[in-house]
Amino acid sequence: MPYYINDGKLEENLLPFLMESVHQGISVIDKDLNMVFINRAACKMLDLPISVIKKNPSLQAIFRFNAERGDYGTGDIEEQVAERMDLTRRFIAHEIERERPDGRIIRIQGNPIGEAGFVTIYTDVTEQRTYEANLEAIQYELELKLENSVREVRYNRDLLVNAINAIDDGLIVFDEHNNLVLANIRMQKLYPSLRRHLARNSHISKIEGFQVPCSTEEYDNNGKKRFSKESKLHDDCWYRIEQSATVNGGKIITYSDISAYKEQTGKLQEHTNQLVKLLQKEINLSDTQREFVSMASHEFKTPLAIIDSNAQRIQRRIDTMPKERLAERVSNIRDSVERMQYLINRFMDFSSDEIAGIKVEAKTQKFRSTLEKLCHLHLEMQDHTVMEWNLDALPDLASFDQNLLDQCLSNILSNAIKYSDQNAPIHVVGKRDKRYLKIEVHDQGVGIPKPELSKIFNKYYRASTSSGIAGTGIGLNFTQMALKEQGGHIEVESVVGEGSCFTIFLPASIAIDTAQTEKASESLTQLSKSTEKIAS
Repeated sequence: MPYYINDGKLEENLLPFLMESVHQGISVIDKDLNMVFINRAACKMLDLPISVIKKNPSLQAIFRFNAERGDYGTGDIEEQVAERMDLTRRFIAHEIERERPDGRIIRIQGNPIGEAGFVTIYTDVTEQRTYEANLEAIQYELELKLENSVREVRYNRDLLVNAINAIDDGLIVFDEHNNLVLANIRMQKLYPSLRRHLARNSHISKIEGFQVPCSTEEYDNNGKKRFSKESKLHDDCWYRIEQSATVNGGKIITYSDISAYKEQTGKLQEHTNQLVKLLQKEINLSDTQREFVSMASHEFKTPLAIIDSNAQRIQRRIDTMPKERLAERVSNIRDSVERMQYLINRFMDFSSDEIAGIKVEAKTQKFRSTLEKLCHLHLEMQDHTVMEWNLDALPDLASFDQNLLDQCLSNILSNAIKYSDQNAPIHVVGKRDKRYLKIEVHDQGVGIPKPELSKIFNKYYRASTSSGIAGTGIGLNFTQMALKEQGGHIEVESVVGEGSCFTIFLPASIAIDTAQTEKASESLTQLSKSTEKIAS
């Protein structure tokens, strides 16, 4: 039961019973710092016997009692009492917690009641503080675990990022809403703007120049769809771009550099083409051999028959045949032999060049005089040949392959002579413009039908108007190929019964300007003289 202390008498009243209903301790001190009220809860919490209070209710006596039994710890007792009395005399609100010798923690809250005294409330907060300590320990343990988990997650993330950055392929990840999640260093180098978009988790549509594969639909080992395509990007490299889905509906896109693969594939294709070309040449050689047998059996039949006929007649009448007749027979034999030699040589030379490939060996040399000499040689080959030429428009010097050009022009001149009547004039004219050097050969021969002009340069093709005139159909085809190797070409215009005009076109760039050559020579001479003067 709580007590009122007044002049040493205890008075029971209704108020003490009300104070007893609370679990907190309550005490009241008057303005003279004497204890006038304290409930049992307070006495129990403070372990303060009521007899001590009855004996001397002054607060100073109670402080001394507590100090003497060691409630305030070690130290001078009077100082401990004086310190607490000074605090009380101020009559200001205060709140402190004190740990009792038995380990209990008591919270003391003092509140002044004007000048009438002081009310103090005592609360046992031992369980609360124990709970808070346990809660703090648990919180610390959780924070430690969380920190360890975060550290582990960061470690695994860094490990994953380092692994992703270590691969040679570009890798980029989008979530289910097509927002950017991750891009490794290789991908960021390919698209530098990705660094900015990574910080913003930008939508895939906002990434400048980014390509999403959508060409070929494939399936991986798990049966999931993936898309892939090959594309040449802005860095001039070829990439295989593959897209596959993530478990949460996002997408992973990889960029694999296949430039080396493309290059190797190109080289392999080139080697394959070379092998195919060589194989085709072998096939052509085989065809050429078959064609040669067929042609020989046809073209050689007539000259062999002539040779055999004349040889038999000579054999039968060798003793009685006049010398003039004998010379005629021998001449016929020689003409036929020359015809056969011509056919064989022309055919074999052409076949050899076609199989081995025509090699151009150009060098700077006299151009116009070479063509004039060639015209002169063909003029002397036949007694009844009439040929005129005007090549003044062509340059003196040029860079060309003389053997190939001689053979090309010889084919045209020989045909002009062969397919023209005796004494029919042949004109050779040289022309020049910004693109070409032109050599025109005009004849008044049998001509070529217009529908056959597009075929005249085909191998072994002979115009219908050439019937009865020896030939293989090889010369014009070879001329066309040889000129093409030198950057030129050949064209023909013809009217049946009036003649033909074959024009050889060579690039104007092969011409060597004589004025420039002389100027360069003069500059070299002056430089040489200057060098000699400096040396002297």
